[in-house]
Amino acid sequence: MTGYGRMNLAGMLLLPVAASLAALIVFGPRSDTLLTVFALNLVPMLIGGLVSWLLLRGAARAGKGQGIALWPTIIPAVLGAVWYLFRAVAPDPVAPGAEYIAGPQYLLMGVVVLAIMAWIGCRIARAR
Repeated sequence: MTGYGRMNLAGMLLLPVAASLAALIVFGPRSDTLLTVFALNLVPMLIGGLVSWLLLRGAARAGKGQGIALWPTIIPAVLGAVWYLFRAVAPDPVAPGAEYIAGPQYLLMGVVVLAIMAWIGCRIARAR
């Protein structure tokens, strides 16, 4: 496995672990909640990881665009992890925990948009 493959796997696991840690801080040690939050956040990361893996396969053959190929995994993972941990420290006073249900939906939309952008970026990088 290359360094980019390791980064892809790390990005895929970063978000669900960070979301579960934030849920642990907010809700306490409830195993059902932690497992649900982990699973909800794993879905967009698996989709982003699959797209990144496919783009990395093409980029490895061409030798260009490996960094761009990681966008669908790394960018949502980092932004989502920062958001969840920020909300664990400063929860919303009206509905603490609403982001654990809404967040994965927004992350999935972001993964799809970033996948399209990364595919276009990889095509441009390989054409040069």
